Parts: sequence; C-alpha cells; structure tokens
Amino acid sequence: MKQVGLIGVGRMGRVLAGKLAGHVALKLYDRNEGRSQAAAGELGVSAAGSIEELAEWGAIILVVPDREVISLIKDFNQMERPLNIINVATNVAQHVLTMTARPQVKCIGAKFVAQAREMALGAEPVIIVDEHPAELAALAREILAPAGRIILGHADSVTYINTQAAEKALTAAVLIEETLRSQPYANSEVIKSAIRQVAAGILKAYADNDLGPFAREIVRAIRAKLGNSNMHEKRN
Repeated sequence: MKQVGLIGVGRMGRVLAGKLAGHVALKLYDRNEGRSQAAAGELGVSAAGSIEELAEWGAIILVVPDREVISLIKDFNQMERPLNIINVATNVAQHVLTMTARPQVKCIGAKFVAQAREMALGAEPVIIVDEHPAELAALAREILAPAGRIILGHADSVTYINTQAAEKALTAAVLIEETLRSQPYANSEVIKSAIRQVAAGILKAYADNDLGPFAREIVRAIRAKLGNSNMHEKRN
C-alpha cells in the first residue's frame, strides 16, 4: 500500500482523508495538532507530529489555504530530500509551484471541481490533474483515484471553472432572496428552503439531466431569451 502524507485537515482535507483512508497508508498533519489527532483517530490512520516526519513518506498532498502552499514548499526545500508534492489548492498555479520548488521537490496540481460539503454527502468530484510531468501525473492519478473521477489536463483551469460556478450560483441565491423578501408570506425559513431545497435541488437535477416537465419548460424559455439577447448583441 502506497504511503501518502496529507497536510491540512480542514473541511476539504478531512473529507479527502476519509476518501483515501483504507486505499493508501495515510498519515495526517495539521498545525492544529488536536484536529489532526482527532481526524486520524476517527479514520484509523496515523498522525504526524511534524512536517519533517511526514516528508519521510515521500509523497505529500497539500490541502491548505493558498497562502500556505508556497510557505510549505519552501520548508520542504530546506530538507534536501526527494519529495513528490500534490497541490490541491485551487488558486496556486503550476508555474508558481515549479518556480518555488528546488529540483528535488517535484510538484503537480490536482484540483477538484467540487465542494467539500457535497463530497462529504457522497458526491463524486471531478479531479483535474496536470498532464506533466507525466510520472508525477501517474502518481497523482493512482493516489487520488479513490476520491473521484480523474481527468488529465490543465489543473489551473479549475480556478476559472469553480469561480464561475460559485459566482453564478451565488448570484441566483441573492436574487431569489431579494425577490422573495418583498413578499409578505416569505419569511426567512421560506426563503432558506426555496434556496436550499428548490434552487439547489433543481440545479442538481439539471446537471443530472433529470428535470421534470415544469422545469424543462423554464429551461426552454431561458434558452430562448438568451438566444434572442445574443442575436440582438450581434446586430449591434
């Protein structure tokens, strides 16, 4: 069983660790030692007392905030030992990793088109792994296979994908809230349910091509409206 270290046991790190536990020999590290010890105990895996201890395993997944990725790579540079780093942080580009790492520290992006809460509920994410370097891409694919569907490509594209999805979804949520707030029968619980149940449920059904007749009619009307708007813009 392949030995893998994972740094960062926040929302995404905890979920990812749960997906990998039992498929790899996993060791966790977090700056909050209590959090890593608790997660390790729940998952039946090991907890490391330091990043130096974790580095002995040779392959490490970084599931930390963007600002901490570069700092950790610089720490690993100082250890002067071969390491393979898989970066999950969405907004840290591959060329930044490459410029920061010393030759013995090999880095690759493996980024999730996903949301931690949905993953925790059992949703299978898509994980885009950089194609190069090829040997590291193969390693990342092998390690992360239990966590979701792997696609080899350009991992940095996930920044745009996730940003667009988040912005459009939150725009819809704010519009729903503002529209319903003016109605006398729509209190906070009604608005919350409209967003959480109706809107979120319809988005999932749309993604799964499982809309009912009422929703399909709305989609047709939206597409027609968007088509007319695009034609108007082209004429102008």
